Amino acid sequence: MGNGIFVTGTDTGIGKTFVAGGIAAALSEKNVDVGVFKPMLSGDNREDPESDTMILKSMSGDESPSSDITPFQFDEPLAPYLAAKRQKISVKQTDVINTWNHIKHRHSFYIVEGAGGIAVPYGKDFLVSDVMKDINLPVIVVTRPNLGTVNHTFLTVDYARRCGLNVLGVVINGFNTEKAGIVEHTNPELIEQFCKVPVLGIIPQIDKKDRKALAELFYTKVNLSSFM
Repeated sequence: MGNGIFVTGTDTGIGKTFVAGGIAAALSEKNVDVGVFKPMLSGDNREDPESDTMILKSMSGDESPSSDITPFQFDEPLAPYLAAKRQKISVKQTDVINTWNHIKHRHSFYIVEGAGGIAVPYGKDFLVSDVMKDINLPVIVVTRPNLGTVNHTFLTVDYARRCGLNVLGVVINGFNTEKAGIVEHTNPELIEQFCKVPVLGIIPQIDKKDRKALAELFYTKVNLSSFM
């Protein structure tokens, strides 16, 4: 098993890139040589400063070309397999792994981010989970704080384990301190009890901040020692 983590989520729009980027910034600020890899991007241009690719790149300080960080990009905001199919592009599982093997030795620690949830179709006959198994990094699951998250987190963690993946824990993203009720305050304990994984961090809902501020936030809010 290599040195790094694979960041997945219970759903799309859950904040995987925000969490992956925040962890990357925190580690980089502590002089860890961090590389990033998000093999597929749908609905965005990887060169756009607001794209997931460029957020990961800027937060980590990874100087690799964006085409190495995200080798496959598609026009429409759809599951990568469908987006690629509609563009008459075929990507095989070996294509993804070959690109990973090309870059994985550039940095001492890698943060890899999937697309959507763990079972999103990447290609005709493979899912995000299949690539996770090939890359073989410990997994962090990003989840939301509110009602329903225990179910979604349990399903994701259970499926990951059935795939033979090592789930390190969960990061709860978007905790609204002012509006949080009994559900939000009790969900972390329920997740640990029923999913049998630690909650490695609870990230508050915040406005966009600069890299240094995010690095400090994640350094204080996430148990980084759990995967270093």
